Amino acid sequence: MKNQNENGKGASVKNKKTYFYVALGLAAILLAAAIIITSVALAGRNQPTLQVPSDNTQQTPNEDEPVQTPPDEDDEPVIVTPVGFANPVATMSVMNGYGFYHNATINQYYAHLGVDFTAEAGAEVYAVQAGTVEEVYTSDVLIGTRIVIDHGDGVKSVYEFVEAREGLKAGDTVARGEVIATVAEATGNEYKDGAHLHFEILENGQKADPSKYLTLEEK
Repeated sequence: MKNQNENGKGASVKNKKTYFYVALGLAAILLAAAIIITSVALAGRNQPTLQVPSDNTQQTPNEDEPVQTPPDEDDEPVIVTPVGFANPVATMSVMNGYGFYHNATINQYYAHLGVDFTAEAGAEVYAVQAGTVEEVYTSDVLIGTRIVIDHGDGVKSVYEFVEAREGLKAGDTVARGEVIATVAEATGNEYKDGAHLHFEILENGQKADPSKYLTLEEK
């Protein structure tokens, strides 16, 4: 009996020691794992973050470069005379512009598809560009003499209420600034406006605003 009790107590003590060592080993493993996890986490926090710029990233403008200011929509466009076009008369004073117009002679409103330049009768009229005289028309009492010059590329210039230069005829070539006519006495369907040059531009057969080709000065 005494030996059995001693054997039982010895086995119990042995089992307790085994459990203790197992628990101690597990605790050591858990501690080691906790240390490793903590070390990895701290190492990740100390790594610098790589910043990759996106397409939407706004760049600060270089102080040495001028800042581009968007154009003001209220600014009026600047009319620049195309290279090569001369003035049809010496003084570019506009009497009636291109657009809506009241004709005092016939007392009607209509689209005025040309520009009237104030000029005295006898003032010289010049070809605005080199070209070929297409027409010298003298049979219309409403517009007086009409001269049409073809400048090529679909562009033609038209001169009305003039007296054609002597000998000028269709087929003649003229140079830029060459005298082709003189301003006539007030006549035709605009005679109440007084003596003036009625000037037009044709683009591929359609009337266009002469301000695309000439710098105009309002009277």
